[in-house]
Amino acid sequence: MPEKIYISAEDLLCDAYRLAAIIMQSGFRPDFIIGVWRGGTPVGVAVQELMDYFGIKTDHIAIRTASYTGIGERDDEVRVFGLKYIIRNINAENRLLIVDDVFDTGKSVDAIIHELSIRTRRNTPHDIRIATPWFKPGNNLTDRVPDYYLHETEKWLVFPHELDGLSQEDIFTHKSSCLKEIFQSLHDLNIRPVMNG
Repeated sequence: MPEKIYISAEDLLCDAYRLAAIIMQSGFRPDFIIGVWRGGTPVGVAVQELMDYFGIKTDHIAIRTASYTGIGERDDEVRVFGLKYIIRNINAENRLLIVDDVFDTGKSVDAIIHELSIRTRRNTPHDIRIATPWFKPGNNLTDRVPDYYLHETEKWLVFPHELDGLSQEDIFTHKSSCLKEIFQSLHDLNIRPVMNG
């Protein structure tokens, strides 16, 4: 079993704010922010909030990609959902920031940019940048790298919301203490986990 890094909600939030600061310090001012659902959404929200607090107004939306079939298993093709709003509103002069929680294979972000360029054609922004707290360079299957990132690793990252692939022991040891009480209340109702890690 690969070594895991458990990321707390507080650490992820602080990293998202740090990421926003690095982006602002670089001089980049996005007009649009896409948060990649699921994990990139809370990061994108925090990035947008800090920018807004410092007077950088952006339009922002979450979009979804689908590629994972299970822990360590992926489809060959990444599908992108929810681009309609961006397609209707973005133009070539806009600056776009795509935010995710981790840049792993790079296939999700690559698919987003590819699909966006096909559907917006001449309105595809000339300045598209990628921001993520975590980068796994050894897993990257694309020619892209994030423009902004904080940490590099090849370890298994366990984000605050993630339970899939974890044993109850892992969950009770590394996750919020409230989960033990929640699991017990569900157990009392004869509701059992589908997977025990």
